[in-house]
This record gives sequence, C-alpha cells and structure tokens, in this order.
Amino acid sequence: MEVKNRIIRRREKKKRAARLKFLGILGILVLFILSIWVRSFIMHEDSGETYPPVSDPMARIDSIDQLNEKTREALLLFLEIAEDEGLPVLVTETYRTQERQEYLYSLGRTAEGSIVTWTTESEHTKRRAFDIAKNVRGEEYSDPEFFRKAAEIGARIGLEAGYYWDQGRQDRPHFQMNWYDRILYPEGYEKQEP
Repeated sequence: MEVKNRIIRRREKKKRAARLKFLGILGILVLFILSIWVRSFIMHEDSGETYPPVSDPMARIDSIDQLNEKTREALLLFLEIAEDEGLPVLVTETYRTQERQEYLYSLGRTAEGSIVTWTTESEHTKRRAFDIAKNVRGEEYSDPEFFRKAAEIGARIGLEAGYYWDQGRQDRPHFQMNWYDRILYPEGYEKQEP
C-alpha cells in the first residue's frame, strides 16, 4: 500500500509540475503577445489628430502644426525658455515624410552627398521630433555653445537631445519627445492653453 501511495504521489507531483510548466509557458506567450500589441499601439499612436496636408513629400517641413500634440507642447515650452535665456532658436524641420527620410538616408550611401541620418525609422516621421539651428545668419550650425545650451534646456523639460548621443552619432540640432517621456515644466512656466 505504501509503495502504491508513493507511486501515486510521484504521478501527482509530475502532473503538477507539467501543469505549472504549461501555465508558465502560456503566461510567457500571453505577455509576449500583449507586449507586441501594446508596443504597436503606442508606437503608432493614433490620437485622432489631424494635420495640414503636405503638398511636396520631399520638402523640408518646419511647421509646428505638423507635430503631434505632446511634441508641439514641448517645442513651445522649449522656445519660450530659449527666448527667456537669450538663445536665438530657429526651428528648421519638424515632420518628415517617409519618402524624405529615405532620401536623406540615401545621402552618402547610394546618392551623392554626406551622411545626414543613420536610420530610415526617424521620430520625425512619427511627428515626435524637430531640428533647430541658431537664428543668426552664418552661424546656424557652427556654434557648439549654442547647441550645448539648447540641449540643456531640452533635457530640463523632458526632451531627448541628439547632442547627448554618442559622438559618432551625435545630432546636435535634433530633439525628440519619446512616447514614454513626459513634459517637465520648470518653476515659473506652465502649459499654454491653445
């Protein structure tokens, strides 16, 4: 009888282990599918916003209205602080069509020119990035101190600044508002209602 009970307990233990293993695998599979779904939802956030039409997909677009609401809010705060600190900022590019992004990626690779981007999947195409220059003729991109100060402002308010990227991939004019970041309002600044 005792031998029979041991055999039954072993079988039950094996069944329990098999069930736990199955539930573990099932749980991992569910989490994996859920993470893909959440990521695709967030990465392609469709907030229902509408944007002005783009007449030339290859044109450089500098309109703030082409950015998503969160990035537009961050840019307006960035510009307000920059102005208060005497930093002459010019927004040079906001939204970028996929066609323009692919053209820029081809420069220095399959087309004549210097490499200006490292990806075909830019935050510009998701309306979450903008580029700036110094608004002084002849000094647009040549003043490292300007870009350092601009990057400090961007970091203070929650923007990711290309200035801080690795030296080989540094993109001093570039700022982006990642989907997981939030806008930080320094003391004395508040959200401007439209």
